Order: sequence, then C-alpha cells, then structure tokens
Amino acid sequence: MNILAIDTSTDWCGIALIQNEKCKYNIEEQIPRKHAEKLPRFYESLRDQTNLDELNLNALAVSIGPGSFTGLRVGLGFTKGLAFAKELPIIPVPTLQIMAANSGLIKDEFTVMMYSHRDIIYYQRFTSSNIGYKPINEEKVGSWNSIEHTESGTHYGCEKLMANETYPSTHPSAEMTGLLAEKNFNDWVLENPYALEPNYISPFELGPIK
Repeated sequence: MNILAIDTSTDWCGIALIQNEKCKYNIEEQIPRKHAEKLPRFYESLRDQTNLDELNLNALAVSIGPGSFTGLRVGLGFTKGLAFAKELPIIPVPTLQIMAANSGLIKDEFTVMMYSHRDIIYYQRFTSSNIGYKPINEEKVGSWNSIEHTESGTHYGCEKLMANETYPSTHPSAEMTGLLAEKNFNDWVLENPYALEPNYISPFELGPIK
C-alpha cells in the first residue's frame, strides 16, 4: 500500500511517503507560521526524490487535529487539493493518537497533552500494548491545572506550564500519520472527503502554538 501523509498540526511541518508499513521518504521541519509557504516545497521535493507521479497511491493521510488552527487548515486544504486532483480518498488521523504512538511509552495508561493557548491544553488518555496505542477516552480541552498530573504522560509545547512535572516532549509527525493511516485504513478512510473539516475541539479562541 502507498500512502502520502501530511502533518501540519503544530509548528512542525512534515510530509512522508509510506509503502507497505515502512517510511520511504520523510521531510519535516519546525517552521512556525510558515506551513503554507513550506508544505508545497516539501511536496515537490518528495515528488522529485521518489518518482511519486509514477506510483499508484492508495490514499492521502492527514493529521486532523486537535492542534494549531492555521496549521490544520493549511494541511487539510493542501491534502484536499491533492485528493481532488488525483481522485484519491483521505484518511484523517487523530493528532493526539499520533503523539501517543510517537512517544514510545509502554504504560497501561498515560496522558497525551498539547498546548493550545494561555494555560489551555488538549489532552487524552491512552493505553499501550503489543497491538499498538489505543485511546481510552475522547479528546478534551481544559486548563493545565484541571487535569491529574501524578501519572505518566507526554506533551508538546507545555514547558511553560510545567512546575514539578517532568513529562517527555513528543511532537506529531507525518511519518507516524502515514503509518497509523495504513494500519487503520479500513476503519478511517473517507472515499468522499471533500466536506471533511479539522477537529478543532476547543470552544476557546485559539492562538498560535508556541
């Protein structure tokens, strides 16, 4: 299976080509507020380095949120454009699940946290096993001090909110977006994805992720 994957859910921007459960090409860079400028260049680089136009792509995968309001819009908009041009389905991949899988944590339960603005974060509980990382509950949004901090977890962008906590940092990636998309293809694929919207979650006014 050939899947082109895109992640722009934080200040990282990435694109990857996944072939049969392996990443064949990956480019990513931490580029705050430059997703719209850089993503097309990353795509051109991938296309030139992999002979993409000659491949039989099965689908496009995109990190669907939660995350940066602008970043998610850029990523999904670019993915929709490719889907329309190439007549391909889209696989929306939950961003916090990408972070969970990227974390490498082997725990019965742990929390994934992503900074939104002020003291507001997105968070979700996961469990890990020999079959992968599975969500225990739905994605939520709330203040840093409103959640339990006595258990294992990972975060992105929450350094300024941490006091005594020592969570490792994990950012979502296009590579993991594509790997999860392939693994969950039958359950997540959308054959007619043009009404797809980012999963913003937050009822608050969002600012850029720092």
